[in-house]
Amino acid sequence: MEKFGAIDYGVIAIYMIAIFALGIVFSRRQKSLEEYFHASSSVPWWAVGISMMATLLSPISYLAGPGWIFVKDSREAVVDTLLFLAYVPLAALIWLPLWSRLRVMSIYEFLETRYHGSIRTLGAALFLIGQVFWVGTALVTAGLGFEQVSGFNGRWCVVAIAVLGTAYTSLGGMRAVIWTDVVQFAIFMIGYGAILVVLLHHFDWNPLEIYDIASTTVSAKTGYPHTKMVSFELDLTVEATVWALLFGRFIWSLSFGANQMTVQRLHATRSLREMLKSMYGGAVCLLLFTAVYVPCSWGFVAFYKQAPQLKAGIAHPDQVLPDFVARMLPYGFRSLIMAGVLAALMSSLDSAINSMSTVTLSDFYRRYIAKDASEKQLVKVAKILTLIFGLITLAFALWQYDRQGDTGMEKYGKLLNVIASPLVCFFLLGIFSRRTNTGGTVIGAMVGLAFVVVFNGIPGIVEQQLDWINWMWVGGLAIAVNLVAGYAASFLFPPPSPDALQRVYRKSND
Repeated sequence: MEKFGAIDYGVIAIYMIAIFALGIVFSRRQKSLEEYFHASSSVPWWAVGISMMATLLSPISYLAGPGWIFVKDSREAVVDTLLFLAYVPLAALIWLPLWSRLRVMSIYEFLETRYHGSIRTLGAALFLIGQVFWVGTALVTAGLGFEQVSGFNGRWCVVAIAVLGTAYTSLGGMRAVIWTDVVQFAIFMIGYGAILVVLLHHFDWNPLEIYDIASTTVSAKTGYPHTKMVSFELDLTVEATVWALLFGRFIWSLSFGANQMTVQRLHATRSLREMLKSMYGGAVCLLLFTAVYVPCSWGFVAFYKQAPQLKAGIAHPDQVLPDFVARMLPYGFRSLIMAGVLAALMSSLDSAINSMSTVTLSDFYRRYIAKDASEKQLVKVAKILTLIFGLITLAFALWQYDRQGDTGMEKYGKLLNVIASPLVCFFLLGIFSRRTNTGGTVIGAMVGLAFVVVFNGIPGIVEQQLDWINWMWVGGLAIAVNLVAGYAASFLFPPPSPDALQRVYRKSND
């Protein structure tokens, strides 16, 4: 298999220089925190929608999505995308009325007003941990992909990507994040389109042959053909059933607005109407991406079915796309595909570390260190924090590099389960119940965390204890357990004062 050549490295270098230059251009506008973190609420809705989806489509989707179908089947990919579209109205109904009125720098300010300062601190800390989990896993996935096509140690690829993404994000703020995401979404869609053309050419422009081979090849992992899209088993130990995906997307709609990164993007638009349009725009982008990457994944199954000796050389499922690219695409074109991987990664990295900087500045620095700092000083601190979080996520990725046993999607899903339920439930209990209080929510969080550790484990730290429930169910069930326990435990403590509740609901309706 031929590795990257001079032309490939030249294309990658040009791409990286162009992205960095874009950050420099936007850095000239960073005169206030509102501009640095919210782009002065002046970004078009369609750009925000593309940015939201480009962020979600990290290398975990770009590489691990095909890896999932290559070793398993298509149930998660197809049904989950359609359910994403179906649940957008519910997510908008729950969250947009709150965040269109309450335009705060950090959404965790709400938790202090509703409960206590300690809950705000805990919520912000959980968000930071979750972002490190997510971006660290994405960096590892991208590093494995570059290792497959370049021949270099993937760790050096991880270092280079993290340094570049951190640099332009620190310079350009949210405006640079959103507009580079738009460019990057176009790049990785073009990349997948090129792969699909090469696959069709290999099979004499006969898509039915690709489907026939993939549909008659049974996954050793799931026992289904790789083209299997729907299953209805009523079994909590089986992943990606319709019921598991329905439940998972319902939980997604409940947790949509409890993510600083998502809300910060919504606040880059001008109004509630534009927030809603950006959500639907993002959903359409996901549909387009699925319509391209699923057929490509079936093509990989068919190609390696005919070449089992090549399949044996793929060390990890997430390397199937890079392996195919290195074998089948000519110089120059293969670098375009890997630029798509870079685009997917940096659209996630920039968003994560920008949001982490926002939260740290608002929920820690301004509260505990420099309450009277000037706007100019705070912008400088925000840029320094962005650099620091880039280094932290890089360190986590390097630590996790040899611990990537699952596909990237499964690895991140299990890590997310660990911290998701307390954070989501802090908001849901505070929004929908006036009886819940600080003590009750803390007890609920502890119960939810215990449930996750028992049935999910903590990847890389605590192995899964019981296998009665598949990991796809664990996160949602943990939120349900957390909500019930938090609400019930609140009756052990005095109710919140009427004055405190009035401040919360009046502020959210101003």
